[in-house]
Amino acid sequence: MIFRQLCTPKGGHLSYLLGDPVTRESIIIDPMPAHVDTLEAFMAERGLKLRYILQTHHEPAHITAATVLKKDSGARIVAHESAADEHIDLRLRHGDVLYFGEESLRVLHTPGLSPCAVTYWWEDRLFTGMTLLATGTAPGTNQNDLQTLYHSITHRLLSFPGETLIYPGLESKGRRLTSIEELRRKDNWLNNQRGKGAFLRSCALLLPEKTPVEVTRKNDVKEIEAQEEDVHHYMPGRDIPASL
Repeated sequence: MIFRQLCTPKGGHLSYLLGDPVTRESIIIDPMPAHVDTLEAFMAERGLKLRYILQTHHEPAHITAATVLKKDSGARIVAHESAADEHIDLRLRHGDVLYFGEESLRVLHTPGLSPCAVTYWWEDRLFTGMTLLATGTAPGTNQNDLQTLYHSITHRLLSFPGETLIYPGLESKGRRLTSIEELRRKDNWLNNQRGKGAFLRSCALLLPEKTPVEVTRKNDVKEIEAQEEDVHHYMPGRDIPASL
């Protein structure tokens, strides 16, 4: 597999390129405008043909970069079916499979931070966007559905084997990579009966500062709680056949 991770100098936003070394077909996940020139130069150097531009969630900057890449390559812009954007060419559901050359990745719907949030699963790697960062969850907003986010993380992501690698959409405390096992040991959301409450309280601490009215309302509501190629290659030990 041809693999590259890119990080913006400001903001720490992460983009990814995956390419099939046999057919030279490739995909890009969450491109940023600052990465477009680098991505195009890298694909030209390696003789790669871009087939899909994947969105893990709706982000205007991703769409801006995707439209430029699409214009230059003819690739299709891909997102979850609930994403509302006229530039999307292909809409996906949970369990769908995308093929690029002899490689494929599976779509996991992981809503919570946004209804259209998805994670892309390729062999030993999960590309989680903003849903799960290397140090935990991303800062949210008061509109996020934290209950749904908890379910997405614990039932759809943390249930993977411990050696599965997490490649997030944002650098967190200088970290751009983690594993399922590391997150399990750090947060213990699966094995602790009070894990859900702890998770929801920790998310609440990441929310923007609330006004006095918002604080009052909260009290009235029920507790809701390397730019490298083939650096790692663990197999998650799952044998799920492709469906598309």
